[in-house]
Amino acid sequence: MAAPEGGGLGEDARLDQETAQWLRWDKNFLTLEAVKRLIAEGNKEELGKCFGARMEFGTAGLRAAMGPGISRMNDLTIIQTTQGFCRYLEKQFSDLKQKGIVISFDARAHPSSGGSSRRFARLAATTFVSQGIPVYLFSDITPTPFVVEALKALEWRLRPLLCLKNFLAQPSRRWNEKALRKLLTFLIRKCVLEF
Repeated sequence: MAAPEGGGLGEDARLDQETAQWLRWDKNFLTLEAVKRLIAEGNKEELGKCFGARMEFGTAGLRAAMGPGISRMNDLTIIQTTQGFCRYLEKQFSDLKQKGIVISFDARAHPSSGGSSRRFARLAATTFVSQGIPVYLFSDITPTPFVVEALKALEWRLRPLLCLKNFLAQPSRRWNEKALRKLLTFLIRKCVLEF
């Protein structure tokens, strides 16, 4: 588990702070109720897993189990990550608001938390649109080769273009700053960014 981020707060105080913030911000009934249930049960061990450390980009993108908390893939962490990614892209591409972004998704889902690649793709699309960035969102499960063909077909109009693909639910891998920069540079050159 990562060291407490709360500037000297003890682990219990940091966990209380993280869960209180979560309860204010999370709008997904399923993940919100899951956290409330863990708090009511006094299940610090599971709360520690959900709120131990914020997800980080791994060698193949943003990966973690779906579920409640900052350590997991869920509505709130997808929206927050997309907002940060949007700020990054705006700094990198002055014409992002003219060219837009392509988003696709796969079939992964976690019914008990309400999470799915489809839902996460829609949340990401909504986040980009709310910032004035056009979004080309596939309407159904899309294999990566279809995304590549769409990028080729739209290239004349959308270049440089980034594609958010597959908000994946797999065990998390840690990233350091150098690895993140290296992957982003590679993926931006390829005009495809997969989550």
